[in-house]
Amino acid sequence: MESIQRNSFFKVMINENFGQEIQLPPVFVKLHAEILPVKAKLRTSLGETWNVKLEKRNDNRYFFTRGWNKFVKYFGIQFGEFVMFTLSGNSIFYVTVFGINQCEKKIDSSDYRLHEEQEMKNITKSKSPLYVEILMKLHNKSRVHLRKEFSIASGLINQEKLVVEYVPNQSRHVIVLKRGEGRTDMTKGWYSFRKSNGLEYGKVYSFEFKPKNNVLFVNQVVINKRN
Repeated sequence: MESIQRNSFFKVMINENFGQEIQLPPVFVKLHAEILPVKAKLRTSLGETWNVKLEKRNDNRYFFTRGWNKFVKYFGIQFGEFVMFTLSGNSIFYVTVFGINQCEKKIDSSDYRLHEEQEMKNITKSKSPLYVEILMKLHNKSRVHLRKEFSIASGLINQEKLVVEYVPNQSRHVIVLKRGEGRTDMTKGWYSFRKSNGLEYGKVYSFEFKPKNNVLFVNQVVINKRN
């Protein structure tokens, strides 16, 4: 119990600028000052990792700064909620977010609904209803939303799991499908698939379902640029 207390701290989101930066408790800093990194990683229970800057200021105060705002926006952290941090090693902080109802806050369809409109613009329609192109965004870390039309045409709307193959590596993963409010999302398993195959944010990938194989094939879309 003592080690947990020494390695953990929590912050209540009550400062006006909590969405931009938060200060680490002075006692925690004093205990771990020798191993605190310049760049830290915030890791959630889903295995998602967020890079943040750990900034030391002249008065020996430490703050999470650059990158922290993206974490706040993704979780929709509100005034009065609190976040628990547990240091593991010298660079990773395991993070748990608690809502004002005092329960752990989970990411579900309602939590990232604000991203949906932008994400839908990143999906390119094709003549085939079994083919779409998606631009990888930060909120695709641990899940990908599949259009309703695509889900119905492929029959995925009635499935609980899906085999996904990254074409260049011929690497296959089984991914859990989560349905709700007329949407279908690839959830558990997607994070590992994305990481192991090196899918990059800012790049476009094709998703093509082959009913004969019952496999969703993913491939990078090469965009030819003319001089």
